[in-house]
Amino acid sequence: MISLQLNLLSNVLLAIATIAGSACNKVQERLTETDRRASGSGPVVQPLATIDTPVVNSSAYQVYINDTLVPVLKETCYDLYQNGGKRVVHTARYTYRPGAQIKIVCATPFTEYKLSPVRLSLQPVKTGNTLTFTAPDYYNYALDIPGREPLFLFGAPDLSAYKTGAVVFDSGLHNAENGEFRLQSNTTYYLEEGAVLNGKILIENATNVKLIGRGLIDDRRSPVAGNFIKVYKSSNIELKGFGVRHAALGWQVDMVNSSDVDVSYLNLLSFGQNNDGLDLGSGCARVNFSQCFIGSGDDGFGWHAINAAKDGEEPLTDCHAQNCMIWKSQVGVGIRIGSSLETGEVKNLSFKNIDLAKMTWGGYAVAIPHSDWAAVSNIAFDSIYDETPNNTKFVLAYIKQTSNSNPVYRPGTITDIRFTNCISSGTETVLEGYDATHRITNIIFENIKLAGRSMLQSDVTANAFTENIVVTGN
Repeated sequence: MISLQLNLLSNVLLAIATIAGSACNKVQERLTETDRRASGSGPVVQPLATIDTPVVNSSAYQVYINDTLVPVLKETCYDLYQNGGKRVVHTARYTYRPGAQIKIVCATPFTEYKLSPVRLSLQPVKTGNTLTFTAPDYYNYALDIPGREPLFLFGAPDLSAYKTGAVVFDSGLHNAENGEFRLQSNTTYYLEEGAVLNGKILIENATNVKLIGRGLIDDRRSPVAGNFIKVYKSSNIELKGFGVRHAALGWQVDMVNSSDVDVSYLNLLSFGQNNDGLDLGSGCARVNFSQCFIGSGDDGFGWHAINAAKDGEEPLTDCHAQNCMIWKSQVGVGIRIGSSLETGEVKNLSFKNIDLAKMTWGGYAVAIPHSDWAAVSNIAFDSIYDETPNNTKFVLAYIKQTSNSNPVYRPGTITDIRFTNCISSGTETVLEGYDATHRITNIIFENIKLAGRSMLQSDVTANAFTENIVVTGN
C-alpha cells in the first residue's frame, strides 16, 4: 500500500511539473475530436515546469491514515501582491473512513500548535514530533504551527464509482481550448488524482452535469481575470472532490440562476485579489455546500445579487452550507450576504458548523452589508466558530447606499436572522437600519460566546432603525 501511495505521489508531481500524455479519454475508449470539442479539452499537453513548479514533495510533514503513508505535497499558491504574490502550504488528500486514525509526523520539533477545527475538541496525542488523533465525522483538518507553513488534510469518500460511463481526465495536464472547459448536459466528467485542468470551467444552460474526482483545476499557465468555476442558468449539478488553484482575479466558484446543485469535498487554495471562495447570485435555489475547505483571498462565502439588468430578479432562496472550513487572507469576511443585493428576495438560507480556522487581520465572522433593495429574511447561522485570537469583530449588518449600490438606489429590509451556538473572540456587533420603513428587525442571538464569556446585550450597537434585537439563552 505504501508503494502504491508513493507511486500516486509521483504521478501527481509528473502531472503538474513535467507532463507527457494525452488530453483525456473516456472509460475504455479514446475521445474523438468531436468529443474533445464538446468537453472543452484540447489535445495539447505542455510541461508546466517551464513557467513554475507549484508542487513538490513535502519534506516538512508525513501523514499516515490507519498506518498507511499518504502523499504530502508542498504547494505554492496564488496570493495577494502585498504578500509577495504567493504563499506555500502543505497538503494531503486522503480517502475518508469514519474512525480512521490520523498520524502527522513533523520533520522538526515543535511545542505550540493548533489543530482545526478546534470546535471538535480533537484532543490529539503528542509524542515527540508526532500528533495522533481519531477522525470524527468530519473531512478536513488544518495544522498550524507558529512560524511554519501550515498543513491541510483534505478528505473525501471513495468517488471512483462515478468513473463508469464518464468522460475521464487521466493523470496529466489538460489544456482547455480558448482557456475554458465548457461542460455539456447529461455528462459526468471524472478527474483522476494527478489530473490538472488548465483553464476555467463553464456550466451554462445545462442540466444533469457532474464534475467529480480528486484532480485539480488550475489556470496559472495562462491566467485570465474572471470567475473560475462558473455555473450559470443550470440545474441538477454535482461538483465533488476536486481542488481549485490559482483562480486569478476572480471568485473561485460562482453560480447565478441555477438550482439543485450539490457541492461537496472541494478544496480551494487561491488567496489573491477578489478570490472569494463559494459564491451565489440571484436566482439560485436549493444549492448545498458541505465538507469543503475554502482557502480564499477574500470572503469565504459571498452570496449576493450583483446585476438585476443582466441576471433578473429571481429570489436567492433555500441554499445551505454546512461542515466547511475557511482559511482566509486579510481581505473580506468569513460569511457575507451582500453587498449588492439587486433582487426581490434573499431568504431561507442557512450556515451550520462553519469553522473560521484562519482570518488574517481579523474581520467580521458574519456580515450582511445590504446596499440595494432585496427583502432579506429567514437566515440562520448555527455553530459558526471563529478561531482567530484577539479578533474584535463578530457581526455587521446594515442597510445603506454604498459604492456597491445600483446607481438608482432603493433601500431594502433585513428581518428574522438567528445566530445560535456561535463562538468568537470578537464582541463588536453592529446593526444599522436605513429609515423607519427600511429597518433591521427580529435579530436573535442565542447561546453565543464572545471573548470567552456569554454575549451581552451591551455588545450590540444598534441605531434607531432596528427593532427586537434579542440576546438570550446564555
